[in-house]
Order: sequence, then structure tokens, then C-alpha cells
Amino acid sequence: MISFIKRKAKRILIPYFVFAILSLIPYYLFAGNIQSTLGNTEAISNNIVSSLLNTFYGSGHGDVLVQNSPLWFLPCYFLVVVIAKLVYEKTGNFKFKSLVLSLFFLLIGGIVYLFLNRAYPFGFETALVMLFFYFLGHYFKQLPMPTKKLKIVLTIITLGLGFAIHLFNGRISCMNNNYQNSYIIFILSATFSLIGYCYLFSFFEKCKILSYLGKHTIPILVVHKMPLVVLQSKLGIISTYLKTGNVFVQLSLAFLMAITAIALSLLAYKIVSKFLPVLYGESKKAKIS
Repeated sequence: MISFIKRKAKRILIPYFVFAILSLIPYYLFAGNIQSTLGNTEAISNNIVSSLLNTFYGSGHGDVLVQNSPLWFLPCYFLVVVIAKLVYEKTGNFKFKSLVLSLFFLLIGGIVYLFLNRAYPFGFETALVMLFFYFLGHYFKQLPMPTKKLKIVLTIITLGLGFAIHLFNGRISCMNNNYQNSYIIFILSATFSLIGYCYLFSFFEKCKILSYLGKHTIPILVVHKMPLVVLQSKLGIISTYLKTGNVFVQLSLAFLMAITAIALSLLAYKIVSKFLPVLYGESKKAKIS
């Protein structure tokens, strides 16, 4: 178990801390101008010590990780995989028993959300909820896939149910442990959606592009916000259209920006990991192999 924790800490927490700290540099140099351009008039803290302490606290609530907010996911994910490993060891790696036990975490997560909701270290309050979906994904992966025709029907039904149920809720934010109008509605919508996406992406299991992106999610996660902020605020009329254009224009520009941000993130990974793979939680030996 200790070796597992060390391995996951290296792979998940090192990139988190490295890029959370590195992100402070452009944030404190340019954040005032960028946030003003984006219409955010909130005051920007100049206390670098406070930002560092917030980074080590590892919560996604509010502006705790304002320099690179998507990073909240990594410490939360670290807690999820470590707790899941403990559960699997206690249940003899029995997937169904672990899934049933995860309902207990879901209940505790609901109680915390309703009565004790605050920013806990490493997003512990969110990790309690996400454990259920982690176990559900692992359990679903073990099930045999139905025939292609039935799989198409199940994909449409489950994704449709997930979307329809979602309409009864507001916009949720796992980062802030905020599930809007109903915790139950969120669970139902997310469960059907997860199953639907599992079916959907099983059609693309041999897609090399998606496989490559799936294996490089951490390099994309830790860097992508930086080019996105620049693209949102520094491209003149394009940035203006992104905020004020019609829906088609906004979606088209958003798609192009997403592709660009992913490409730049992977380019940064290729360059940096060649000389300093440790920044991404990798070793030179692993890179060579």
C-alpha cells in the first residue's frame, strides 16, 4: 500500500504542485490585465505566501487555486485512488462489493454537502462523492458489452436520461462541491451519463487519437488553462466575438480554442518531458522505455 501511495503521489501530486507554483508567475504578472479584459473586477491578491499556502491546502473552492483552477482535480483524484485502493484491499478486490460499499461514501458525501459543506484539504468533500463514480466505472468495465445494435439503443437511452434529468437541476460544480437544486438529481443524472458515455466511447476503443489523449490527460490538464486565458483575452476581435458573438460563432471559436490549447499543452509536454520528465511525475527511465 505504501509503494502504491508513493507511486500515485509521484504521478499525480508532483505535477500538481509543480504547475500550481509555476502558474503563480504568469498569474501575478498578467492576471490584473487579463481578468479586467475578461470582465472580472474582483480584486487580485498580491500575497504570494497566501497563494502558496492555498496551493498546499489543495481545495478547489472559491479562489483558492485561482492561478490555475483546473488543478483542483489532481489532489482530489489522488484521495479517490488511495481510498479506492484501501477499499479494494479490504474487499478482496471484489468489484461489486466495492461498488456497494461506495454507496456509503455517497451517503456521507451527501451529508457533508447538506450540513458540513466547506473547503476541506485536497477536496476531501468532493472525493467522497466521486468515489461512487470511480467504483461504478471500474465495475462497468468488467461487464460484457452487448451487441452493437443493443449498445446503440442503450447509449441513446442512458445519455438521453442523463440529459433529461439534468434539466431539473442547475449548473453543478464539483470543484466547489456544489450540486445546485438536488443532490439526488445530480447523482441520477451523472450515473446515467457515465453509463451512456461508457457505451458511447466503446465504439471508439481503437481510435488512436482518443487513446493518445487519454494517456496524456495530466499533461493537458496542468497546462491548458494558460493558453486558453491568452486566447480568451489577447486576440482582439476574436476574443470579442467569443464573448459577444452568436451561438454558432461562439461554439466554433470555443472548439478551435480547445483544439489549440490541447495541442499547445502536448507540445509543452513533449519539450519539457524530454529534459525534465520529473515535472510531470515521470522518470527518465520510464520515458526511455
